[in-house]
Amino acid sequence: MPDRVSLLDELRVQYESERRSTPGQAKGEGFQEIDTRLRKAFRWLEKAVAYLDGIKPSLNHRFDLGHGFVFDSPRFAHGYIGQHSSRIVGYPVVDEINIYYEIAAHQPLTIEVAPGGVELVEKSLEAVSLQYTSRRVEAMDGTVHKCVFSVPPAIQAAVMFRVDYQAGEVPVTLVNVDRFDRTTLMFHSTEIEEPVLEDLVRLMLGRDNAFLRRAALAGIHGQPPARS
Repeated sequence: MPDRVSLLDELRVQYESERRSTPGQAKGEGFQEIDTRLRKAFRWLEKAVAYLDGIKPSLNHRFDLGHGFVFDSPRFAHGYIGQHSSRIVGYPVVDEINIYYEIAAHQPLTIEVAPGGVELVEKSLEAVSLQYTSRRVEAMDGTVHKCVFSVPPAIQAAVMFRVDYQAGEVPVTLVNVDRFDRTTLMFHSTEIEEPVLEDLVRLMLGRDNAFLRRAALAGIHGQPPARS
C-alpha cells in the first residue's frame, strides 16, 4: 500500500495554495497588510469622532434644498463609528468602516407648496433622508389650498469605507457630508493613511475640500459613472 498523505499535510497544502491566491496579492499588498491598515484607520477615526462628538463644532457647509430653502448654521450634533468583519483564509479582516453622524441646523424649515407640488417635495426630502411632517390647508369650501411641510433641523450624514480585498481598493461613499448628495470616491488600499483621514475630517468640518481631489470619482447619487 502506498503511503497515505496525512490529513494535516493535505490541509496544509490546500491552505498554502489558498494563501498564494489570496485577494490583494496582485496589487503588491496582501490581505493582512490591508487589514492592518484599515484597523489603524478605524482607531484614528474613532478618536476623531469622539472629539467631534464632544466639542460639537460648527460646519462651514451650505445644505441647500433648492428654491431658497437652506439650513442655516449647521453644527456637528452627534455621531458614532462602527466596523464590520469577514474572514479570508480563516483570518478575521475588516471589510467596512462606517461613520454615521447627525448635523444640527439652527432652525427647522417650513415649506409651503400647492397641491400639485406635494409629490415633488416628498421625493426631494426622502432622497436626502430628511424627516418631515405635512399638513393640508383647506379653503372655506373644503378644497385643499396648499400643503405645509415641517422639516426638523436634523440632517443624517455618513461616511462609508467598503474594502475590496480582491482588487486592493477601498471605495469611500459620502452621504450628505458637504452638501445634500451621495458621492463615491475610489482609493487604493495603500492610500488609506493619516493624511487622507485628516482631509476627510477637514471636509466634514468644511475647512477644506482636498479630500475630494485625492481619488477618482467612482459614482454619484448612488450610481456608477457612465462608461465611455
